[in-house]
Amino acid sequence: MKAVERLNETIDELNKINESELSINELDLLKFLKNQLLKSKTLFESFSKNVDEKRWDDVLSYTFQILQRINSIFGYLVQPTILSMISRSKLSAMVENIIDTLAFSASEMIVVLKQNNKSLGIDSITVNIGSNPPSISISVVIKGG
Repeated sequence: MKAVERLNETIDELNKINESELSINELDLLKFLKNQLLKSKTLFESFSKNVDEKRWDDVLSYTFQILQRINSIFGYLVQPTILSMISRSKLSAMVENIIDTLAFSASEMIVVLKQNNKSLGIDSITVNIGSNPPSISISVVIKGG
């Protein structure tokens, strides 16, 4: 999946940041983001592996876990204190990149679900994107459910 590649690139960029130039709050943010992106990458790898192995129940499970993690990152980043810090931080461009990477990754996951909807037993998929706070939600109608 391209999502895993983009997450790897973003994690590599985070690892290149000189931590000695950051404030304590920025360091905490950096550690949080690294941790969450590593967990997200692991989830996307598992999602991809289960798609390849046609383990559809696990695919759905990973879908919801991935969305929960993405939404928790988005929710964290828009807290007033975090948002204020990011706006004047050396991390601001990196945070924008993370948001773009996560949005891309979620969209790729949804495309994979759509491509395999018959195998998954999905009748329809509805995606809602909220703006305040930023969030992505998916409604899935399962055939015979």
